[in-house]
Amino acid sequence: MSMNEAESDRPLKLGLLCSGEGLELAAVIEAVRSGRLPEEAAEVGIVIADRDSAALTLARSAGFYGVFIPRAPYHANRDGFERRLVEVLTQAEVELVVLAGYEREPGPVLAGAFSLLGRGLGPEELVNRLLGPDLGRSRKNQSSA
Repeated sequence: MSMNEAESDRPLKLGLLCSGEGLELAAVIEAVRSGRLPEEAAEVGIVIADRDSAALTLARSAGFYGVFIPRAPYHANRDGFERRLVEVLTQAEVELVVLAGYEREPGPVLAGAFSLLGRGLGPEELVNRLLGPDLGRSRKNQSSA
């Protein structure tokens, strides 16, 4: 079995970035719990919040690994903050980063390291994109990068 076949036999590992109340995150959690987002297609590997927010509490209460990475230590150093995000996402073996209510525009460090999904999408649109062909393309983008 080739590496690509082995990759396609396992779920795509998602990393969710959030900032606020967790509306988009709640929609993803519901899609996972209901089976609408099948376990064999994708799994949530980590949820990262840049604020100690309701979204982070929601992720943890749903049983997901949730991490708070505050922006304050990085002040105006956007690249430094994004390098920290990339480090944590990489350690979690994330393949696709989902912007689930993430309130910052991703910069070149984050966008250069991962395929990103969800900027400007509402909760239902985000889940629909996760259910669509974006999952397969994301793995291809990562393996060719």
